[in-house]
Amino acid sequence: MKGGISIIVLLLFSLVAFSQKQVVLLDRGTVVGRYAEGQYFRCVLKKNHRHVEGHIVELNDFAMITTNDTIKFHDILKVDIHKHRPFQWSSGVGGLLFLGGILYFTVDRANAAIGVNSNDIPQSVWLPSALLTAAGAALIFIRPRYIRVNTGVFLHTVDYTSPYYQP
Repeated sequence: MKGGISIIVLLLFSLVAFSQKQVVLLDRGTVVGRYAEGQYFRCVLKKNHRHVEGHIVELNDFAMITTNDTIKFHDILKVDIHKHRPFQWSSGVGGLLFLGGILYFTVDRANAAIGVNSNDIPQSVWLPSALLTAAGAALIFIRPRYIRVNTGVFLHTVDYTSPYYQP
């Protein structure tokens, strides 16, 4: 009898565990940011460009309740995704410039090691490689903190049945 009751209770708890919702920020079908209940959320509202922040307490289909305020999704102008972006070395032109500058310098040093070039580092090598690396690093590391919610970028509430859901 006790085993049957405990199995029923565990099944009910598993159903509650699967019912946690998430808010995903979709940019043309790819997930840019993901927020679950209990996480910190920061955004800018359309009216008066007011900054709102707080921990997410509850998620509904068209709004969220935070510790400080209730926020409707259609009132959000920009969302802070600073901590939700993955870091990528190969991020487009910036990654190409960064790795190209390092590779240019490395090839010159490898040529110097096998005796093709002299051992000193000429200005025609270190200056372009430093400029390429610096420009690539600027494009990789300097990213905007907020992303604007508009026609291509939107917020969507998902649950465990959605393909965008991630436990």
